[in-house]
Amino acid sequence: MAGLAKTIGNGAATNSFTEIGPHSNCILMIGSNPENGHPIAAMHIQRALNRGAKLIVIDPIKTEFASRADVHLQLAPEHNIAVINALIHVLFEEDLINWEFVNAHTKGVEYVREVVKDYSPETVSKYANLNPEDIRKAARMYATIRPAVITHGMGVTHFNHGVGAVCDISNLFLLTGNVGELGSGDLPIRGQENVQGCCDMGVLPNIFSNLGSVTDPEQRAWFEKVWHLEPGFLSGKIGLHKTEVPDAILDGRIHFFWTMGENPVMTDPNTNHFLKAISKIDMYVCQDIFLTETSLKADVVLPGVASSEKEGLYANAERRVQHNEAVITPPGDARQDWWIICEIARRLGAKEGFNFKSPEEIWEEERKCDPRRYGGMSYYRIKKHHGLHWPCPNEDDMGGQSLYLDKKFFTPDGKGKLIPCLHVGSLAEIEPAKEEFRKRINLPDDWEVMAGSVDEPTDENYPIQLLTTRKVYQYAGGIMTRRSKAIENGGDSIGPIAEMHPNLTKRYGIKHGEFIKAWSRYGYIVIKADITDVVPDGIIQMTYHYWESCCNELTSNGWDLIAKTPTFKAAIQIKRIEEDEFLRIRAEKRIKFQTDKVIFDDYHHHPCTGDAPVVH
Repeated sequence: MAGLAKTIGNGAATNSFTEIGPHSNCILMIGSNPENGHPIAAMHIQRALNRGAKLIVIDPIKTEFASRADVHLQLAPEHNIAVINALIHVLFEEDLINWEFVNAHTKGVEYVREVVKDYSPETVSKYANLNPEDIRKAARMYATIRPAVITHGMGVTHFNHGVGAVCDISNLFLLTGNVGELGSGDLPIRGQENVQGCCDMGVLPNIFSNLGSVTDPEQRAWFEKVWHLEPGFLSGKIGLHKTEVPDAILDGRIHFFWTMGENPVMTDPNTNHFLKAISKIDMYVCQDIFLTETSLKADVVLPGVASSEKEGLYANAERRVQHNEAVITPPGDARQDWWIICEIARRLGAKEGFNFKSPEEIWEEERKCDPRRYGGMSYYRIKKHHGLHWPCPNEDDMGGQSLYLDKKFFTPDGKGKLIPCLHVGSLAEIEPAKEEFRKRINLPDDWEVMAGSVDEPTDENYPIQLLTTRKVYQYAGGIMTRRSKAIENGGDSIGPIAEMHPNLTKRYGIKHGEFIKAWSRYGYIVIKADITDVVPDGIIQMTYHYWESCCNELTSNGWDLIAKTPTFKAAIQIKRIEEDEFLRIRAEKRIKFQTDKVIFDDYHHHPCTGDAPVVH
């Protein structure tokens, strides 16, 4: 999480989810839907609520937890910074700042105090569709009922200002001192089970596997020494983020693409743009356990293994490293993922560095590369203690389940950095607004300011805002869960739906269960209408589990301007259609997603009108 890394020096969770049930007396849940997407986190939150803890939910959707919240701030989508600034405005106005903590353990309070002057609850409520008294109630509750914890999910990070919103969340817990004790802090809810582990191992294009920057000469020298490389061998150039890959293919910078354990045809934004890119790639390789919608399009498929067939380590959202034991022999020619990587490296000429015999050998090298986090995490100790949280620097250490108990952060001076954040009217206004604020308060050159906006506003042609989410029955692109007959024909027999407010369906003359066509500037789908008041008027919510109605055909290429994380949003239009048109288009989608043909609708160059597409 780049936002937390900027403010407290590290992007991982500050505490353990297990602390919520017994210790957290107030929970602020923003942009997350754990009862559907993260049931283990939901279990710990429910335990706290059963004990009498207070709950604040900030979300445009009336989720299950929102319906049980003490305060639900049902804000307009993509207004997180504005609403958090309004909460902070109340903290200053009503003297709810923990000045003892702020003065001793943070810096930059004067910059945040200045920025939130323009974000009174009365002002923000007008464009965020909120009641100002609800904002004040939430601010008082979070500041006075301690310890208070924040949990946030992709409803915070999937915006052009995701990093900025996380910085503002950090401002909130630093200003109230709600960090550095059991049951407090910030717990980012990750998207998959080993997202934290992938980031920790240096999968991101800008860091090494000890979280050191690839642009840092000292870090490169350290790894050259550990890996027995010649001085100067490692490049200081930051690589490409995955969201940059389709454009890099199309402009000729990438000729070979290797996808491991992922189904981007389903789960990446702007499906047609991605399909166009892989239609142009010289060589596309997929490594997976099934023939997915993506691997069907590959030139070569490398058969990997499922979690029950592999042995190794995972790191979960609370930094706990756990061991996974293989219990099933892989079928046929399936191979361990680490073995495939090492074998290809050796065949490409790597003479050393890939001669591992087991996952434990790979882990022992990682412990040498990052002794501060993993020095005390031998396989024996990880198994004995059923997992250990990093940092765990030596064999006598039980790991850091809760960070910052000494009130010292992972920043160079140990202090939390308060970063001013702005909400502006449009994408084009972001940089000018940041520059204007910087000049107005004479912000130091080395001090950052964040800003964000609604990424793709609605208009006359596309008057509805699309939000994407998950169902509790399905996982990611559905490649595993949709093979379950109990789910497909039981719990999730309803399949893909477009959740719509009654007022919206009334304006369009659509009844519950009728067929609709939805289109954006990027693609079109057909889907059934589901009338519900969990979504506000003017918004449609869909899930991305189904090839039959893949909502990522509608989403844009928008991304966070720093982390390059996709926004997964779009402005869309809809119309009611008859069953014969619905079935005809579903048949077209079957060919598009369930065969080896690479078919894309070229809306990148031909604007979508909801009529017949340009198909390649």
